[in-house]
Amino acid sequence: MSGIPLVLLHGYHSEGAAYNLWRDVLTKSGFKVEDIFIGNYVTLNNEINVDDIAEGFDRALRSRGMADKPFDVMVHSTGMLVLRSWLTAPGADSRQKLLKHLIALAPATFGSPLATKGRSLLGRIFLGSHVLGPDFLNSGTLVLNNLELASRYTWDLSHKDLFGPKPFYDDSPETPYVFVFDGTSDYGTLAEIFAHNDQLGTDGCVRWSGAALNCRKITLDFTQTPINEDRFAWTGWTNNRLHLTPIAGINHNQILSEPPQGLQDLVIQALRVNSSTDLDTFYTTTETVDVVKQGRSKMDPWQQFIVHAVDERGNGIDDYSIEVLVRDAKGTYTSLPDFERDVHPYSLDKSFRAFHVQLTQKIADAFNAPGNSVIVRFRASSGTDIVHYQGFGDPTSTPEYVELDITSQARNSDQKLFYPFTTTLMEVRLNREPIPLKVAPGVTVLDYEIFQFLART
Repeated sequence: MSGIPLVLLHGYHSEGAAYNLWRDVLTKSGFKVEDIFIGNYVTLNNEINVDDIAEGFDRALRSRGMADKPFDVMVHSTGMLVLRSWLTAPGADSRQKLLKHLIALAPATFGSPLATKGRSLLGRIFLGSHVLGPDFLNSGTLVLNNLELASRYTWDLSHKDLFGPKPFYDDSPETPYVFVFDGTSDYGTLAEIFAHNDQLGTDGCVRWSGAALNCRKITLDFTQTPINEDRFAWTGWTNNRLHLTPIAGINHNQILSEPPQGLQDLVIQALRVNSSTDLDTFYTTTETVDVVKQGRSKMDPWQQFIVHAVDERGNGIDDYSIEVLVRDAKGTYTSLPDFERDVHPYSLDKSFRAFHVQLTQKIADAFNAPGNSVIVRFRASSGTDIVHYQGFGDPTSTPEYVELDITSQARNSDQKLFYPFTTTLMEVRLNREPIPLKVAPGVTVLDYEIFQFLART
């Protein structure tokens, strides 16, 4: 093997022993036992968060003399957030050069739909700490806040390592080679305990669309006038090599406890990649192609959108709706209800929301029909009559909502609005304005209801 240490990071409500089988697989494949470091960290303490765990990880590396030496990492579930937090910590500019391979097994890259269940009484009983003491029945509230869908934590983290000024994951030796694997099965009958919708498009715990690091960001800036090109920005994909490799027939836990031989072989091959040429070979071999084809045949295509709505000052907008519509040549609008069918507002800040969209044939037919336009419609409410949200949209916009025609980008072969097994971040900006915004002809308004000067006496 590579001859450098391999660190194994488990997930939420787990422990290092969960990697016992993988440790045996690795040693049989040529890794020395003394080069395998299995981490063990606390998640069921209500006072710690993912960043705390990442700092503890760094302290542990330093205690072993590994803080400035190259190593590989295998993560499972929440371990992905711990690793990304460690990579992006303040003053950690050179860490991505030290990390050579990142093997992500069912990573909670953008959280989990089950995180909110962990804070409930049911979650505390089944998943909470059962060790008598100060942490008894604790479920790790802050960690679960970080793990919740559309959390500010994962939004901010993505702007550090995915949309920051420099790449953290590419095909060069200066950054780690990343490989993301996830199972195509959920928890089966266990889904009856939780909401069934939380299992759709998942491995039972994390969404297929939220596992990979290949994502992009769209900005709809309605504070800009239509003549300003900055009102609509659409980034490219972070890296098309960061996609998901599906593994048929296993779920979130089985990827650790019952990894099929095909997955074991792929992981060992991935740890041997040391150049962009090796990477090309990995993804084009018959074994990899066959595994991906078999896995995709077991999956429905899903995509995730993480939306953050803000005003011109950057303050969150809590009360809003966003629609994706198709407008035909006659000007008739057709809503795509699949876009808003599964929406999760972040419980601590509802300006962040996760949209989970199943990419049905209905969506494909509507988008591909000749003459149809793709429209994004946004409306927001301040909750008061003396302050409104106002934006500059296309001419079809009204005082109640703003619209933007994104047809050219939505159908662009390199971009596309809908792309399976990916996450798209979307930031929407509106002006927040005191009322009245307009004055009737012949009427002079010197003051607004929200602020007035006292009359002279």
